[in-house]
Amino acid sequence: MRVVVLLGMAVLAACAPLQSSDPASPHYAYSTGWTVRLERPLTIPAGAATVRLQYGRIVPRNSVQEHDPFCIVELQTVGETVQTLQPGRFEVWRVTRSVDPVSAAVATPLVRTRLIEDDGDPSFLYFVTAFRLRDPAQPALRGLRCAWNQMAPGNRHLMRHLSLAEIRAALGAWMTLLPPGERA
Repeated sequence: MRVVVLLGMAVLAACAPLQSSDPASPHYAYSTGWTVRLERPLTIPAGAATVRLQYGRIVPRNSVQEHDPFCIVELQTVGETVQTLQPGRFEVWRVTRSVDPVSAAVATPLVRTRLIEDDGDPSFLYFVTAFRLRDPAQPALRGLRCAWNQMAPGNRHLMRHLSLAEIRAALGAWMTLLPPGERA
């Protein structure tokens, strides 16, 4: 009977999400009360609802180095004209993590036209940390998604979510993640 109880506890523990109170861990558990501070106006181009930040600067959509940390600032809708987020504080009301596989069939027109073979395995494996943001003064703001592609040869045992420091490095001086109680 004791073995059954221990086995049951082991199974339940394996199903529990990994969480850490260490901000340096990729398993850091974000508590309630976090805020994001936009340091200067951030322009989203016409015909878009997102802008990408990587290495502390704005990068075009097709120039993101996806094996390095990057973040995407998201608005609710695509604008016909340029949209600008104004500096301010945004409440983080939810933080989620996910692993999003993307196959080559979705990623490239060459597979869709059968010019190259698709083995069915994902070509990209994004480890995503998503911050849902709220600012009553700027209702068009939706959130901030930070990710990197972890599908690389020999990387299977090293795959992980971004740490807080890696997210902050991607955002650079554009945005600051502030823990509960910090008002700097």
